[in-house]
Amino acid sequence: MFLVFLSFSIVNAQSIPFPQQNNKHQVTKESLKKRRNLLEWHQLAGLTTLALWLATNLEGDKASETLYRKSDQFAQTLLLTNPQYAVNDPMYLVAMSPLNRHSIAADYFLLKDPTNNAGLYLALKANEEWETKHSAAMHKNLAMATFGMYAITASLAFFSPSKIESESENEDDGPKIYSPIFAHKAMIPIHLASMLLLPGLGARIEKEGPRAAHQMEQVGWTGFGAMSIALLVITF
Repeated sequence: MFLVFLSFSIVNAQSIPFPQQNNKHQVTKESLKKRRNLLEWHQLAGLTTLALWLATNLEGDKASETLYRKSDQFAQTLLLTNPQYAVNDPMYLVAMSPLNRHSIAADYFLLKDPTNNAGLYLALKANEEWETKHSAAMHKNLAMATFGMYAITASLAFFSPSKIESESENEDDGPKIYSPIFAHKAMIPIHLASMLLLPGLGARIEKEGPRAAHQMEQVGWTGFGAMSIALLVITF
């Protein structure tokens, strides 16, 4: 809810008028100076957020590629205690190959002796979980840093005074259909929605595995793309 509030504030910050002051020239000069400083920091924080988001996505992709079922890991241990399964059976080597999302160790263990192994197999599958060989801690730490910098970036825009336009500019300028600021704001709902969805998708990976990981990759890269556009249109 905090980020939703900040997003709404960013979109509408430019339209908030300043109250009338007796010393309008001084207020305008000070406000514009504060606005310039805060927006410069906003841009710098945005670039930092984008870099962290990129690193988070790359680490997430690595972790996703090394997902495996814990049931297969335990099944490989059980297979080692039954070396007779390896006799004249090339599938034994396949079942004992390095773990990945396509590992068959648990299923192979069941098929070798369904009568005796069914109980252990069902126990392994009762609370099926997914793990990753790649460092999930690095991905989590980067995600938290990205979320924090994202909130800081939004806060800098929120606390920035709105632009003060002269009456002549308001009268002479026609309606602007497109501007860099318009494009910048248009990307906010996309990268904000992505940022809010990612934690929930990450929590689902332990139970849903590659399916949730794939959805998380799509959302993560979509949000990163939207924020890249938001920064590019106001930087160049």
